[in-house]
Amino acid sequence: MDMEKQKKKQKKKHGILRKTASILLRILMVLVTALGIFFAVGVLGNRMWITTQFATIFFTMMLPFQLLFSAILLVIDLMKLRKKNGKKRFYQVNLVLIAAAMVILCVETVQYKAAAKAGGGRYSLLRGLTLKDIKMSQPDEQVVYANHDGQDLTISIYNPQEKSEKLQPVYVYIHGGGWCSNNAETNSNMHRQMADAGFIGFSINYRLCTSGSVDNPTWDKAIYDCAEAMNWIKKHAEEYGGDADRIFLAGESAGGNLVLQYSGMTSQGKLDAPVPDAVLALYPAIDLQWTEDNARYMTPFHLPGIVSAYVGGPLNEYPDRLSFVSPLTYINPDLPPVLIIHGTKDTLVDIEASEEYKKQADEIGADVTLIELPFTNHGTDQQVNRTAALNWLKGYNGMLPDDALN
Repeated sequence: MDMEKQKKKQKKKHGILRKTASILLRILMVLVTALGIFFAVGVLGNRMWITTQFATIFFTMMLPFQLLFSAILLVIDLMKLRKKNGKKRFYQVNLVLIAAAMVILCVETVQYKAAAKAGGGRYSLLRGLTLKDIKMSQPDEQVVYANHDGQDLTISIYNPQEKSEKLQPVYVYIHGGGWCSNNAETNSNMHRQMADAGFIGFSINYRLCTSGSVDNPTWDKAIYDCAEAMNWIKKHAEEYGGDADRIFLAGESAGGNLVLQYSGMTSQGKLDAPVPDAVLALYPAIDLQWTEDNARYMTPFHLPGIVSAYVGGPLNEYPDRLSFVSPLTYINPDLPPVLIIHGTKDTLVDIEASEEYKKQADEIGADVTLIELPFTNHGTDQQVNRTAALNWLKGYNGMLPDDALN
């Protein structure tokens, strides 16, 4: 009798465990399905909608995981539906929803990969699963190139794994962060990967303004800090194995603004510093009035004061300062070759300004290439950025290291 009670008790316990596991599985399936639908449909909305912002900001990062988990759900749904007993309505509905989400995500993946490929870039879902492109890296060395306002300004140096007997092209990076945040280690994974491709890598720190305040503008300091850093790199590049006559200058966001301003000013002789031989501007801030009036990032409301903190006050009160920091001011026929990579759903800086930059450059014969990536907000995929840049550099003799990785 005791044995029978024990069996019933054990059976009841197992039943509770199975029921709990089934409920947890369903909850997990609902969450994964909801995320799949969110990313699949969310990236298609108006870029200013808060749902579209979240979907496009994390689209390329989440895509490989979402497709993997969705495929697992499909298998679970099919297995459950093959059983003769049990309620199947939940799995039928889930199967339809997750299959629809997967179809949309696959179509978007094909479109995204096609846009990247058209620009010479590569996007691999398998690489995305490894998270290699978001791992932080440390520089091999950091040097002080100047001291201003009591602040040491530094350059971070990234060396190739194997030093070549020949001088190799120099990669220089200017970080973004709204001119008020971040540092030379921003995007350090890309710096390391470019060094691994054979470049001698340098990343510049410059004076930053104060977020939310107009009392510490750096519109007339940051660009001259970059020029001073470039002069230091020009002078010392050979000590690290770099060829100072082959400089590839890159930057993102506010750094993209600075590399375009720098390239325009140096090519016009308005800045006493070396003219870069090729330029990469990742989602650059070009139309600063648009950013001041419309910028948002994971918020339904615009973020005020981004540019005014940089120029020292309302933009309509300082048109000369606004003109000075605008890359459009310096478009000229002697610009070095420029590659711009920009997401079509950018909500911090306007992609139409990048299109206008290219249009004006084309009209005067300057060499500007624009890659537009769909479903992507501010911050394009590092894998695409790197591979597109390397393949683009193939068109310019001597700009690739001897053993550049593609």
